[in-house]
Amino acid sequence: MLRPLGVAGFVLLSLVAHAADDKIAWEKADAALAAAAVTGKPVIWYFVSNQFTKDALPPVATALMGAENAFTNPVILKRREPFHWVRGDQTLANRFKIQGAPAIVITDSDGDVLHRASIASPENLYDAMQLVLQEKYVDTPVTWGDVVRTGPIKKKLLVIGVEGEEGDALKSLENRTIVKYHKNCEFVKLALKRGDEGARKYTVEKTPSVVICDPMERVLERVHGKITPAQLKAAFVKALRKVDDPKAGRK
Repeated sequence: MLRPLGVAGFVLLSLVAHAADDKIAWEKADAALAAAAVTGKPVIWYFVSNQFTKDALPPVATALMGAENAFTNPVILKRREPFHWVRGDQTLANRFKIQGAPAIVITDSDGDVLHRASIASPENLYDAMQLVLQEKYVDTPVTWGDVVRTGPIKKKLLVIGVEGEEGDALKSLENRTIVKYHKNCEFVKLALKRGDEGARKYTVEKTPSVVICDPMERVLERVHGKITPAQLKAAFVKALRKVDDPKAGRK
């Protein structure tokens, strides 16, 4: 459900003066997703047609005009940088199952949907952008345990975190690009030193380290040293693939 703009938002959206070359840079779908994987920015997909069905009706002309005007509004243009932008074609409209066009879908770099909204005005677009940046795609703290429970855990993955000397090396696990994996994980932070029993068990050779295990504590992936969100994401993808398809782990 879209949140109403405050008075300040409506005042901003009434502005009309902006530079002639100030516009949204529309990207190709694959290029936008590839760039988003590097930048961590969400992708806004804009559609003027619905998913194809025999009973589908074309969008109303006035709604289309309002949507097009939204993407040239000065306040929207001023706030375009936190996103990548794609104009979706009919094939993409079918893939995303678009209803209520003109509309947008906002996704992460994997194409996983964060938010959907019909767009008929700058206010609609502004609200959707703010909702994603402030609520739906944000850094989120990890809830750490301090002991590995006996027996298999209920989550798909056991994530062991070992801090380095600076003490904040595991912050990348809170990054918004990693948050969608939290629901599959039980996080445990341990004080391990190289050579001790726990370090040998989880193959911790350097600190800081993030060790991703299956529910039976078998090590699937590890990241150590300078830990980045991109490294963690790749490790989570590989680990989940191994859990969901045990044959993948033997390839």
